[in-house]
Amino acid sequence: MATKTIETVKRKNGTSYKARVRLTSYGKTIAEYCQCFNLYIDAKKWSEKIAKEADSKGATWLNAQKNPKKILISDVLLMVLTRSPTAENLKKSKRSNLKKLQSYPIAKIPLTSLTAKHLFEHCVLRCQTVKPQTVAHDLSNLSTALKDASVFFDLPFDSSVFTNAYSSLQRHGFIARSDIRTRRPNKNELKLIIDELSLNRKNYLLHIFELTLETALRRGEITKLRWQDFNLKNKTLTVRGRKHPCNSKRQTTTIPLSKKAVEILIKIPKNIESDLIFTIKSASISTNWRKLMKKLKIKDLHFHDLRAEAACRFFELGLTPVEIAKITGHRDINILMNIYLRLKVSPERLLVA
Repeated sequence: MATKTIETVKRKNGTSYKARVRLTSYGKTIAEYCQCFNLYIDAKKWSEKIAKEADSKGATWLNAQKNPKKILISDVLLMVLTRSPTAENLKKSKRSNLKKLQSYPIAKIPLTSLTAKHLFEHCVLRCQTVKPQTVAHDLSNLSTALKDASVFFDLPFDSSVFTNAYSSLQRHGFIARSDIRTRRPNKNELKLIIDELSLNRKNYLLHIFELTLETALRRGEITKLRWQDFNLKNKTLTVRGRKHPCNSKRQTTTIPLSKKAVEILIKIPKNIESDLIFTIKSASISTNWRKLMKKLKIKDLHFHDLRAEAACRFFELGLTPVEIAKITGHRDINILMNIYLRLKVSPERLLVA
């Protein structure tokens, strides 16, 4: 059984406490590890933790703690990207970002040596080519990856390195929150889009475009729709794979359909080889949309802006934010109100009021 002692060490600049953990066999010390602390309580906590681990992991482990192998940030990122349970729960964008971070100088730093200055240097480097909003994603993804590694792979990580740096980096413009979009398509743009897509009757993008404006569905939700999800009698649609802000598991909800949404679904031709309503990948929708916007010379209109447009239309029809959230799938009303309801108050309405 491991023994632990705490020795008081008097120095010119004050008192420190040396905590020591030993493993003995037949009266002889076979392994030991010691560390100094400024506070007695820290020394006590450390010695108790190390002694407990030494009892379960043995003398080899205890001796190895004196000269631990330097684990680089790149090593940690590789663990997160390839090991369970983190690997299977990474979203595509985060996975891509972590792979990219492996090629930057910050990845060559030992995990236990990471400081706020290293974060600052990474921000300076990245700000040369990308916006502060993108750099903020770097730090957020890196911080989450290191936290997960500390929990699942028993690696040392001091999260205060990030929390201490964030406010200064944000105040000086090295990182920033994403800009809140206010873009809504105007009537002329909507007509241009419909006219262009109507030229090709086999183009699923027209149906997807119209259905999105009536339902506020995300791209990923649209491509998962099956004919069995469409209930013509009740005029409802079952939506699978919906995001949840506090849960990695996707949700399934049933939403009501407008008269126009029902008409759109009825006129979509069925594919005898698949029960999917739209046999197209989510990424293909984005690619085709960007090509369409370029062809029509419509600037800064993302496909996801159609989801916000649908939410705005629901509100303008008289639905309450709670009712709208039931359709859009938002669990946080504040996100719906602040990001998706892109409404402008006209002077005429104030005059009437």
